[in-house]
Amino acid sequence: MVDFTAQTAEVRLQILLAKAYLAEPDIALAQRLMAEIGDWEAFVRSAHRNFSLPLLQRHIVQLDPTGISPEIRTMMQQTAMQTALRNMKLVASQRKFLNTCLKPAGLPAIFFKGINLAAQYYPDLGLRPSRDIDVLVPSGSLHRVVEKAMSEGYTLVAPDTQIRAMTSSQDVDAVLRLCADVSLLTPEGTVLDLQQKLDKHSGIFARYDIFARAATFSLGGEDFQTMPPAFLFNYLCHHHSRHTWSRLHWLSDLDAICSSPHFDPEDALALADQLGQRGTVEAGLELRALMSGDTPWDNGPAMAHGKAFLDLAIRNLPGDLRLEKKISLTLKGGEFMFDWQAKPELIAKARRNWWRSIFKPTLKQYVQMPLPKNRQWIYYIPRFFQLLHETATRLTITGRAG
Repeated sequence: MVDFTAQTAEVRLQILLAKAYLAEPDIALAQRLMAEIGDWEAFVRSAHRNFSLPLLQRHIVQLDPTGISPEIRTMMQQTAMQTALRNMKLVASQRKFLNTCLKPAGLPAIFFKGINLAAQYYPDLGLRPSRDIDVLVPSGSLHRVVEKAMSEGYTLVAPDTQIRAMTSSQDVDAVLRLCADVSLLTPEGTVLDLQQKLDKHSGIFARYDIFARAATFSLGGEDFQTMPPAFLFNYLCHHHSRHTWSRLHWLSDLDAICSSPHFDPEDALALADQLGQRGTVEAGLELRALMSGDTPWDNGPAMAHGKAFLDLAIRNLPGDLRLEKKISLTLKGGEFMFDWQAKPELIAKARRNWWRSIFKPTLKQYVQMPLPKNRQWIYYIPRFFQLLHETATRLTITGRAG
């Protein structure tokens, strides 16, 4: 774990200004830290790489530090405007998808993360960068959604190195059988990520009927179904820790939700107890506290689990993809970084299901060598040898990490 007392002003300020809302202690600390920043251009590049530039730009306008050149300020403003414009386009695409594909088919859907999170919890829609639209559909309805969308001009795509259209009935069948979630490209070029479940292998959210408990919010003059605050916080803590807190906008999400008058941390913890992941949610709440200006960083035992999450965020700040990969290889069952995050039986289940999943053929194999359904058993042969190679690589990487 990093030495929290030895962190630079740049690191502390990056974490602090990832907050969606600044309180008085945050402002006081930010003003002190800003006086120590020697290279604002590098600082801004880091924020851009970590998806926190729009929030940084907003805070810079509010705090108005010296030392930032007009050119850098202009670049920040232009980038923030581009993010806002992109998010507005995503809103239009989401409305169109709801009205042309879901409503006519009578299909429910939960819209979450991205623009939906920003619209409900951030000060402004344009402050959270979003690359796609995340949609949860009921288990068993994915084929109907894809079929309806394709009839409306949407394209089913394979997420390989180059986006490839999957247009034939054989393609569609392969995608739906080989993938837990699928990607659609709207006629305007927006990516829709359609999911049937919220976890990878643990089934941690499977017993919670989110469709029966969905909340409603308005965006762009349209009503959408979404996750209620306590469940959303549980999901985000689980999802973001699974991605090792490798981008700052995931920390911003915690602060944005915790700042909402509709969020009650006790409700989130009570739900976490039901789901079996109290450790993950407690650590998420601690991480949000550690972002703040009134919480000093030290190496003591207080908030140890939150510091474990903060350690991951700090280590990922430089944007080293090899390090990010190395860290992710230590996930237990592809979902949990630490034993304290969830009940042992959930982690054990994730591990069992992860082992089962890795032997299954992949969509990448189909894309490289499209075979009809009755011949796709052939994929198991190269998959076996691929796993041998990946296991050797994994042992080498994790061994070096240790």
